[in-house]
Amino acid sequence: MFNSKVRNLQLIAVLVLVMVGSGSLALADDPSLIVYNGNINTVDDSNTVFQAMALKDDLIMALGTNEDILAMAGPDTVRMDMQGRMVLPGFVDPHWHLGKHMEEDFPELRGHRVPPADTLEETTQNIEEVIRETAAKAKPGEWLLIFPTGNLAREVILFETLTGEDLDRFAPNNPVYLNEVGSGPRSQSLLSGRGRALMEKEMPGFARLTDRDVKGIGTDLSASVINDVILKGREEEYSRSLKKFLLSRTPKSGITTAGTILTRMQINAFAILDRKGELPVRFGWLSGYTAFFEPEGFYRRFPDISGIGSKFFYNLGVGEELTDSPATGLCTDVPIKTKELTERFRKSQLDTCFLANPVMREIVKDQIAYGRGVEYHAGGDKSVDIILEIIEEIREETGMTVEQIKNKRITMEHTLMLRPDQIPILAKYGIIMTLAWSHVNTQLNPIWPSNIAKHYGEEYLNWHQPAKSMVDGGVPTILAEVGGRSFRAMQKFITREACFTPRRPEQGDMSVTTCKVLVPDERIDRLTALRMSTIWPAYYALKEHQLGSLEVGKFGDFIVIDHDYFTVPEKEIENLQVLLTVLGGKVIFASPDYGTVPPDLFKSAEYIGDAVLAN
Repeated sequence: MFNSKVRNLQLIAVLVLVMVGSGSLALADDPSLIVYNGNINTVDDSNTVFQAMALKDDLIMALGTNEDILAMAGPDTVRMDMQGRMVLPGFVDPHWHLGKHMEEDFPELRGHRVPPADTLEETTQNIEEVIRETAAKAKPGEWLLIFPTGNLAREVILFETLTGEDLDRFAPNNPVYLNEVGSGPRSQSLLSGRGRALMEKEMPGFARLTDRDVKGIGTDLSASVINDVILKGREEEYSRSLKKFLLSRTPKSGITTAGTILTRMQINAFAILDRKGELPVRFGWLSGYTAFFEPEGFYRRFPDISGIGSKFFYNLGVGEELTDSPATGLCTDVPIKTKELTERFRKSQLDTCFLANPVMREIVKDQIAYGRGVEYHAGGDKSVDIILEIIEEIREETGMTVEQIKNKRITMEHTLMLRPDQIPILAKYGIIMTLAWSHVNTQLNPIWPSNIAKHYGEEYLNWHQPAKSMVDGGVPTILAEVGGRSFRAMQKFITREACFTPRRPEQGDMSVTTCKVLVPDERIDRLTALRMSTIWPAYYALKEHQLGSLEVGKFGDFIVIDHDYFTVPEKEIENLQVLLTVLGGKVIFASPDYGTVPPDLFKSAEYIGDAVLAN
């Protein structure tokens, strides 16, 4: 599907025969690790199942029968009996926001929460009181991070009940960052005038954006304010906290390769860990959180370094997340049929098609023309259209061929609405499309702006994450931003069942969970779902020849799970547990339920955790 290099299985057999048939080790040293008595699924184009696998250091050396592979063992080879359990490639999630810190390490970034209120007026008043009280206790020049919660807090910013000038009045001696939380991602933001001045000093291009531009890009803005302004120069300290965060997330999830957009400071922190050999996950980073805050022409000067880096930390390309935000609404020409959402957009004067902003459009065009454009949020079908229009403009102006565009491996994320007529065009250009399981559930949330059935009509649900149509149509399609829950993501697209439990009265009866199968014709089979979590996202990550499947010469990144993925009931797939995670031939997670593990097999002692150690 991705034109990936298919290794001839006969070659694997020949390698095994050459190395063990004659008893000669002339072509290879002894394996450092052998796993045997397993149900080892390669998840390559044939998904061959082997009993055993040999690794030499961080690479897969051979696959075959128990008898053949065990015969390769030397005096120092470690043997691990899988006891018939399933072995899969490590999961790959190239869009998982892992550049974070542990909250306890930076208590000053917790900010000050403003609890939800019953009316817009009360919410506004509460925000003012918290800012004034916080300012009275703060040092002059100290940042005030104010995090109001609840849907009304979002409307305070959306409807401009408060302005940057108001924040300056409440805290005349301090920069203020107001960021709504509690009703979705951090997507609504407001800066005081003093806060804007500090941002413009650090990133001069930020002056081109009005408060109206800024309020819808809160996710990007939050990362830039906190990491590149407030924490500027604290990379060493941040790297230590980042490592703890990564250790708490990746090993036990079975995800061995991840990636996403990072700020400048986060990139430096990852690089520190990489130089020390302390990363517990392979990570592909892209530049872009601060891109459209930069001077004009930034990406015409930025070199294309996609794919460049180490085994554990390398560049994926450049890109912008918020070209279309599912959190605030979908960029589409489909008429909104509900008065509430129509009124919401009228009052907020917010264009959900962020690519309509000429600054953003110019940046995206430069990113695609001069590099590899990655991670564009394209929740609505019109966002997809605009990016395709940009590609056509680039081709017309530069003479770039279809194959040259295809080789860029451009990606679009969070595909919520995709028209059938767009699928062959995406396939033509090889655009990689990512699907997120969490958005399946949000289709039942009545207050979510991207609830397609409610706000646009039941007939448009057929456009909602049409996984089977995309795969059958030749579109590179993957699962991403699974939050470390790969099996749940796979189950969602295998069953298409969405379940939703209201958390607030306006969402319905908070004691009732509603489940519904959405667009059953778009269900995918288990092997497809598995490939959408392993070898196909490895293509997104520019590493399909090194990871994503279990083949000779690839990295020894694999997991062991507690039951057979292909035979457990569909509704139990999400309950599958990772018992063992191996990264480059070294154990980075072992559940007590796995059994004993030789202590020397762990990457370091900090990965042992609750594992049962062999004597």
